[in-house]
Amino acid sequence: MNRICLMLMAAILTIGCPQAKAQNETQQAAESANEGIKFENGTFDQALTKAKQEKKMLFIDCYTSWCGPCKMLSSKVFPQKKVGDYFNKEFVSLKVDMEKGEGIDLKKRFGVKAFPTLLFIDSNGKEINRIVGAESDVDKFLKSVREGLGTNSLSAMTERYDGGERDTAFLIAYLSVLDRAYDKVKSGEVAEVLMKGHESDMLSNEGLYNAFLRYNKSPLTPAFQYMLAHKSAFEEKYDKEMLNQTVTYVWRSFPYSFIKKADDGTASFDAEGMKAYMAEMRKWNVSEADEIELNIDIAWAEAQGNWKQYADLCSKHIKKYGEDDILIYNWASRISKNCKDSSVRKKAASWIKKRQANIAKEKANEEPLPPGVMKAMPMVNFDKAYVKLLEELGDS
Repeated sequence: MNRICLMLMAAILTIGCPQAKAQNETQQAAESANEGIKFENGTFDQALTKAKQEKKMLFIDCYTSWCGPCKMLSSKVFPQKKVGDYFNKEFVSLKVDMEKGEGIDLKKRFGVKAFPTLLFIDSNGKEINRIVGAESDVDKFLKSVREGLGTNSLSAMTERYDGGERDTAFLIAYLSVLDRAYDKVKSGEVAEVLMKGHESDMLSNEGLYNAFLRYNKSPLTPAFQYMLAHKSAFEEKYDKEMLNQTVTYVWRSFPYSFIKKADDGTASFDAEGMKAYMAEMRKWNVSEADEIELNIDIAWAEAQGNWKQYADLCSKHIKKYGEDDILIYNWASRISKNCKDSSVRKKAASWIKKRQANIAKEKANEEPLPPGVMKAMPMVNFDKAYVKLLEELGDS
């Protein structure tokens, strides 16, 4: 009732208040008049030529048709007048679908790996900066764009780094720029440089420690090894739960780097690297080592397209480590999309059916909640998701 009343009050205020009504009309008029970013209709080369003639930079919105944040930018941010006022003055702008036409080549040329990616290119075709991800707040969006140009641009910061600049404040600022550009590889390299020789300083310099938490992605770096050797001191100084979550994530995520997939679809696996990694985990008594190794075996089977082995390994995981809805759903979804072998599809369906039966048992055995207490709702309704996935697998 309260929610309905609030909604009605908001509607009445919007209709009755001249200021609110005027704001709505102004926004609608701006959108209809196309006062936002004016995008070119031509090719990359044509847009670059125009940028050079007008002595502007080239802005490229790298998007895909399925990208939700891309659609948000196009409908909520780019049409805004203040965004148009700034972009139309400073840039020639171009929208490119990275999965169609010349977008496929531009994706490779500029190393676009996530969407949306916003590229800022000088009139000679050199990338100056990039922002990966979407910001719905117009003022924050414009602030991020402005901060990423000039002396704080990705190209300027990279030039300083390549020139040998290594002071702590600069490296932390450079990591922030790389973070916006979603360059995880370079971030890892710079983070290692930042920490080198300063590993013990992480216990007294919280900024250094926070950079370690955010950017260190390998358990093989000197900084990570130092932290492991002095873990009790770090747990006493900082948030123990956050530290252990980060440690677990790094141990689990890093070995996926041993699997490489080329542009032609062929895959390779660094078996010796994985063997050494297992030895490293044993050295530090990583409790999840066996499960991590099994996860990598599953990923390697998928990379090879060996779906029978993939399903067998997933079944092994379920038997050994129990049912996990997110894992079961993701594994079965991959099989549904990529494998036509009916026996493999039936195995995936069997995981779901068994899980559905167990979910029903769990619900039947649930204790009633106290009056006024509501059960937390999961982000995904697996009851419905499983029914749909079974239909896709052809076993409904």
